[in-house]
Amino acid sequence: MSDFGSDDFREGYDRLLDDLGHAGLSAEGADMLREVIIANLTARLKAAEGFKRRADAIGGSIHRPLVITGIVRSGTTALHKLLSMDPQFQGPEHWLCAAPQPRPARAQWSQNADFQTAKAALDAMIAVAPEVLDDHGMAVDSVEESLNVLSASFCSNMWPSSLVVPAYDDWYRATDDTFAYRFFANVLKLIGADSPDLTWLLKNPTDTYSMREMLNVFPDAMIVQTHRDPLQSIPSLCNLLAGAHRAYRGDGAKIDKVYAREEEFWALAMERAEAVKQTIPGQYIDIEFRDFVKDQMGVVRAIYAYFGLRLSEQADNAMSGWLEANPRRSTTMHRFRPEDFGGSTEQLLKRYAPYRAERGYGD
Repeated sequence: MSDFGSDDFREGYDRLLDDLGHAGLSAEGADMLREVIIANLTARLKAAEGFKRRADAIGGSIHRPLVITGIVRSGTTALHKLLSMDPQFQGPEHWLCAAPQPRPARAQWSQNADFQTAKAALDAMIAVAPEVLDDHGMAVDSVEESLNVLSASFCSNMWPSSLVVPAYDDWYRATDDTFAYRFFANVLKLIGADSPDLTWLLKNPTDTYSMREMLNVFPDAMIVQTHRDPLQSIPSLCNLLAGAHRAYRGDGAKIDKVYAREEEFWALAMERAEAVKQTIPGQYIDIEFRDFVKDQMGVVRAIYAYFGLRLSEQADNAMSGWLEANPRRSTTMHRFRPEDFGGSTEQLLKRYAPYRAERGYGD
């Protein structure tokens, strides 16, 4: 295979490579990043091949996907995994993000070479960074967030959040990434080629930043936006990202610039999302993290009622079973502070004052 499909990814790809000279990569980190970039290019190759083989599916449409988004560390992952228990939904599984193709029957997965490759890669990642499993519950056969496909467009927040690439970051923020969502939609159509009638269940916190661009491609999306006090969520995110930066830059990697970038980026994302939501009344529901923690199934029922979805007895039982098997761990309640990452509580409160006042968060 040598066809990467549309060339629209090349500018971001070139800009990312050009900026890596300033990324402070360790030798081991450079090797790791090389493999990540190759994996994204390989996903594009496989997708382009699949688009040609299943042109019938690519010409179809995706109707009313349920999109979970929100400020980072606000329960999006748990809500995504929980809702994925409902058989009326389909989502892009981890291994199919890495090797886009029509989803085979689940009984065949373990014998699929692409599944085996993806499992080996994820197992290796978890061995190096076990927090990936602890914080995201990543599994090769479970639903994965949209970021894992959007990254292959090379216009994605995945790159500047895990690498120090300021010039690329400036370009990414200034670029209309509708083309990335078009690529993502085609990958979904390919994966779901043999199950086009199932509703897509998607999750990507960065959809808050790119909500307008996401809606350019999925205009009738049902949007679930989760919320959490940024005084808790932003330091929690930086604790998670610190692992990625140390993997790429060594144990001595400084995190203060990472914190500064994330604090600023997510404040802007909340502003951009709110501006878009004002233009789409009735198409979104806001969910508080604290409410989800208290009553997960109550939140699920509220989402279903709002969008007119049916919660079957089978789905209700499956979700209850998932909650019993995946209790919230006390370790996730650890509270970090901006100062732990070179930030300032005072500065964060000032930057997020409008958002915190709107959501009713106290100091």
